[in-house]
Amino acid sequence: MINPRYLLRLSYDGTRFSEMAKGGTGYGVIDMLEKVISYSLTKKENKIRCSPSSRTDSGVHALYNSVMLQTPKQYDISTDKETHIYKWNNMINVINPNSMKILDYTKVAPGFCIRRHVSYRIYTYRLVVAKNMDIWETNKLSPSLVAFTEKDYSWMIPPGFDSSKAQDACDVFKGVHNMASFYKHPLREKNKEYENGSDFQNTIKDMLLVKISGGAPRIFDNDLYDYFNVSIISRSFLREQIRRMMFLIVACGYGRMNTSTIEYLLKNPSPTNFFNMKLRIAPPGGLFLTDVVYDPRMIENPNPMYYNTWDTAEFDDKLNKWFTCKEE
Repeated sequence: MINPRYLLRLSYDGTRFSEMAKGGTGYGVIDMLEKVISYSLTKKENKIRCSPSSRTDSGVHALYNSVMLQTPKQYDISTDKETHIYKWNNMINVINPNSMKILDYTKVAPGFCIRRHVSYRIYTYRLVVAKNMDIWETNKLSPSLVAFTEKDYSWMIPPGFDSSKAQDACDVFKGVHNMASFYKHPLREKNKEYENGSDFQNTIKDMLLVKISGGAPRIFDNDLYDYFNVSIISRSFLREQIRRMMFLIVACGYGRMNTSTIEYLLKNPSPTNFFNMKLRIAPPGGLFLTDVVYDPRMIENPNPMYYNTWDTAEFDDKLNKWFTCKEE
């Protein structure tokens, strides 16, 4: 029998963790989530499994991320949901206050994949622009209380930013593009792909929306800064893709770069371009995973069904029957 699985929603503060996924320092979002839920249910720390839909970079925040949660058969949590969530969040706030919040969970059918059944992901990047040079220079010497609230949750930039020019840059990104010039790519993998004659077709992304709009302060209303949000929607993204895009969008907003640079990078897809042109990466603190959206039908009756390494032999039988029915 397959252990119960759930689509779990959570938010977290990226500054409070070394990383999001497991396999790093051991102090990641998933590390703590697994231990909290496992200890709450079993009094042991290694009895449940979690797998994230979106592995955000270190320092990136999430308003809504989704995780596949698998519990032991004897610990079915499909009932008393509010009690479980309340207990887990209480434990989180004792262990690492205000770092993470479990929002909801829903039982999923066998064959549901937390990553491949995503319809689209929404990210938001926050920009905080000083209204004048005096404010910018003063803040360097003695940061205001407003600056304290924004430092780790935005990209704070000097005056002179033109949002209309930034939108021109956003418009170039919209549509289907090969985004190979915009992702973190280890040298070992680059060499291997060049040897195999790879043309980076696995880096093609459909950018459904790239748009700049007015934002708002996190805590204090003030007359020191202007606020902007850049919303980016696609089914999936490459590692560090959005932060690399944001550097170019902001550079265009200041007139330090024009959209022809973006066009070149899109028409000549290669991870080496970004470094050869000495381009930088926007800081992680301004980036928020705003939502991971699923078609509700895929949760209850996934189509296609996907095999997971957690699955048992029983799932193989169900999967084979499903394919047999489809062929008939």
